Amino acid sequence: MCTGIKVNFDNGCVLGRTMDFESPIEYNALFLPRGYSYCIDLTGKPLYSKYMMMGIVFRNRDPLKDGVNEHGLTGITNDFGGFNLYSKKIEPDKINISSMDYFNYALANYKSVDELEKDLPNINISTRDHKGDSILCPDFHFMFSDSTKRCIIVEPKQGKLTSTDNPYDVMTNSPGLESQTRRLKRLMDIENLDEFNSPKDLPGGYDPISRFIKAFYLNRMNIPAGNCKEAYSNFYNIISAMTMPNGFVRNRKYSSTTCTRYTCAYDTEYKHMTVKTDTNPMIYQLSFQDIEDKEKRQSFFIESEFETKKLI
Repeated sequence: MCTGIKVNFDNGCVLGRTMDFESPIEYNALFLPRGYSYCIDLTGKPLYSKYMMMGIVFRNRDPLKDGVNEHGLTGITNDFGGFNLYSKKIEPDKINISSMDYFNYALANYKSVDELEKDLPNINISTRDHKGDSILCPDFHFMFSDSTKRCIIVEPKQGKLTSTDNPYDVMTNSPGLESQTRRLKRLMDIENLDEFNSPKDLPGGYDPISRFIKAFYLNRMNIPAGNCKEAYSNFYNIISAMTMPNGFVRNRKYSSTTCTRYTCAYDTEYKHMTVKTDTNPMIYQLSFQDIEDKEKRQSFFIESEFETKKLI
């Protein structure tokens, strides 16, 4: 249960997300250099990055869950449960990888959304490797943007990856974008949002459809950002309405609760990463310029203990 939104400003956009997870999870920021072997494809071949990238990972292990590369291509990975329409075999003459590794592949190889989209026919995500053995291949879909402010969602359909332009600048979870937007348009006239009675009729739930509608409306109605800092401010204000407090949703699978474990955002102008934890209101920032040794993989750990800053 995660929510992603894109906030535009004059020279680009900020794209970010909530990471909602069913149990406590260790996470940290990770920088990956050019030439880094970020995965082994399904034929046993190592793949190497053309571009530097950074983002958030679980337990200091690849792959990135969200991130930005040195050219400003940004993206997020979200759960797409119940829609596992990936292939069940590898395809010769294509890049064969798991859904776990596709996000890293995208940031490692493309400068822009256009490049990514044009190369989709050459990508095969499979649930089995070249030996026919089952591999870890979770139900994922992806949202990407770049300095042009174009936004797309990449989803599996009938065994292939497809891209859809996303003028709504929002992604949650299942169902797919087409179904989400049908529900949205049934609730409000998206070309005449001033007439929508939001205090009374805006959904307040945390299911994927309610979060999609709420995120779209709050983002579209927010005062436009003129610069990157304003866009970050708008993002963190808007996304707070989708943040799930610890204890709000209890589940039977774990002796814990589903809540927002972290919130992060990336921009296409300065290629910054920003992140805050569920227990610390401070927002931390990392840029490629901050990395002194750009030749090696580097981890950065985020302070989770509650912090404040003195006024004087």
